[in-house]
Amino acid sequence: MNALLLSILVSATLAHPVHRRAVGNAAGGFSVDLPIVGRVHGATTFFTALDITNNSNQPTDVEFEYVPADGSAPRSGLFGTLAPLDNIHTDDFLQSLASAGLLVPGAGDDGFGTLLLTFTNPAFTKGTEATAVARIYSFAPGGKATYGIAYRALALTTNGAHALTSVVRTGNGIVSNVGIENAGINDAGAPDAAPVTVRLTFIDPLTGAVTGAQPTFTLGPGQVVQLNDAARQNAILFVDEIAGSAQIRGYVVMKDTTTNDGSFVFMQEQ
Repeated sequence: MNALLLSILVSATLAHPVHRRAVGNAAGGFSVDLPIVGRVHGATTFFTALDITNNSNQPTDVEFEYVPADGSAPRSGLFGTLAPLDNIHTDDFLQSLASAGLLVPGAGDDGFGTLLLTFTNPAFTKGTEATAVARIYSFAPGGKATYGIAYRALALTTNGAHALTSVVRTGNGIVSNVGIENAGINDAGAPDAAPVTVRLTFIDPLTGAVTGAQPTFTLGPGQVVQLNDAARQNAILFVDEIAGSAQIRGYVVMKDTTTNDGSFVFMQEQ
């Protein structure tokens, strides 16, 4: 078992996984993206537990890049080396970065962003050789872990999404939080340093008419924006990239306002 900074579990079935730090897939290896990780204080404090697993019989270096949602400087470096059929785990990802001196003092107490993991073994070409999972959770009185949502990291691939859609629900004790991310690569799988601008459109499913505001956001590579309690009524949400060429990704968390329990789902690519 390696003593490393973070943890996750990655799985990809798409045909052309890519490495964000290289052009296309020429260098071999592949990158996986987690659109929401961190530690957030509010009525409840949420932590992010991570697991990284090597499913192959070959070792691999693991690089990481953490991009804070507030636009501050990314943090990146060598995560470590996974032995064959190895796993690493951390209960508190952001605190792990802070303990390693990779965040400014206090930054590990509150914040969130995206996490890119890159498995650099050139023989890793399918996107299934390693896997990554994040679990966002809290503690109930007495220290029992609860309020957990979990999701599997997605591999970066060629020919990704530039438009997204999902249902968002509100009322009867439910609110929907929506996250949109600039994946930082173009459709050829090459790094794309230019920002993207996205427009959110909410549609009333009863009438088919646009409802509420249609906000726009500009995001740098790897940056995520999250809208809490995103809609005033049940709606169908469309996200369109209106400037830039990088791929985008999104998620919706439907949260119980009484217990803070959430259900996580990736947005449908259009």
